[in-house]
Amino acid sequence: MFPGGALGGWIMRYLFGFLCVSALCVMPLVGCSEDGGEGGSGGSAGAGGVGGSGGGGDGRWGDPVLIAGDASYPQVAVDPNGNAVLVWTQWDGMRWDIWANRFTPSAGWGVAERIGTDNGGGSPQVAVDPNGNAVAVWTYQDTLGMRADIWANRFTPSAGWGVAERIETDNLRYAAGPQVAVDPNGNAVAVWDQRDPMRFDIWANRFTPSAGWGVAERIETDNAGDASNPQVAVDPNGNAVAVWHQGDPVRFDIWANRFTPSAGWGVAERIETDNAGGGGSPQVAVDPNGNAVAVWTQGDGEPLRSATRFHIWANRFTPSAGWGVAERIETDNLNNAFSPQVALDPNGNAVAVWQQWDGMRFDIWANRFTPSAGWGVAERIGTDNAGNAFVPQVAVDPNGNAVAVWHQGDPLRPDIWANRFERTFP
Repeated sequence: MFPGGALGGWIMRYLFGFLCVSALCVMPLVGCSEDGGEGGSGGSAGAGGVGGSGGGGDGRWGDPVLIAGDASYPQVAVDPNGNAVLVWTQWDGMRWDIWANRFTPSAGWGVAERIGTDNGGGSPQVAVDPNGNAVAVWTYQDTLGMRADIWANRFTPSAGWGVAERIETDNLRYAAGPQVAVDPNGNAVAVWDQRDPMRFDIWANRFTPSAGWGVAERIETDNAGDASNPQVAVDPNGNAVAVWHQGDPVRFDIWANRFTPSAGWGVAERIETDNAGGGGSPQVAVDPNGNAVAVWTQGDGEPLRSATRFHIWANRFTPSAGWGVAERIETDNLNNAFSPQVALDPNGNAVAVWQQWDGMRFDIWANRFTPSAGWGVAERIGTDNAGNAFVPQVAVDPNGNAVAVWHQGDPLRPDIWANRFERTFP
């Protein structure tokens, strides 16, 4: 457990130490176990620590473990049994390849292996299901730089990694920014942005263990402007929600589409209606009942460079009513807010975090949503004024407790910090 005080809110921030690669700090990742413990550096909910002798809620952080050299862009996901799958890009002297390694609580880290066999790759993402099956996606650019494709590979505990395959079939265009999510049955949904002759569109493909990958399809049809930065989340029934930002001739808006196994993808819709300024950096999370919360950054003027300030906005989807009305979840009208992240617990409670300028530095702020009361009052959860705080991440456990992590600079170096929200039960 993190050191802290009373229940009922954010408790003491905690300094983990610092982590840098080639003088550039790595974005911290966090996950929560089902019993409320803080998972090592999980990008997905899981139990127990990852690496060294780290443990769950009553354990401690272990010693750092070197996984690979000449490597970057690590992404990790953890299953409920504490098994972790790590993917990254690694330089072999001629090109960047996609590599992976797996951690089990009984044996630790295994032997790293290359999972992308088409001699190149970048921007990997990974997701795991409760049975330990993993799906990794990445971008591969051909040696001539003429196009980029989206590739995937799947891991099962019984057979290991399979053969990498391309999951989009347009050989003439540039595809990038893949994201992936999986449900408890091992079904996966991948989304990415892809260029046609005129603009960037949002595409998706779905994997099922029985049939493999399907046929890629475009999930937005508004040709007014470029669409990019898709994010996706999946609930236990296989329903998926994708969000992205999309330009029209005047501004960028936030859009969404929903997939159900019975009907496929629906019709894309704009989920914010404030035409005063453009939106960007959307994120989305879903709960087991199919409710979703999306958050994003939005300016108060157009074009974006003329905006007076940037705010954090949110909208909520329920299967019975669809998307609600977008609302601003931070009320500081004096300074800019960026980089929102959001997580939900099984009861539909959400925690959003972001970085916000106070006139001298960036601090980390948070707000919490409950289905009964809506959004609360935003509060600052990082109070160390030594330097700027950036790129927060957040995860919640089934009891509604949350862990936020971020990196923060002091006069000598950037450090990794954390804070924990403990829910009060009546």
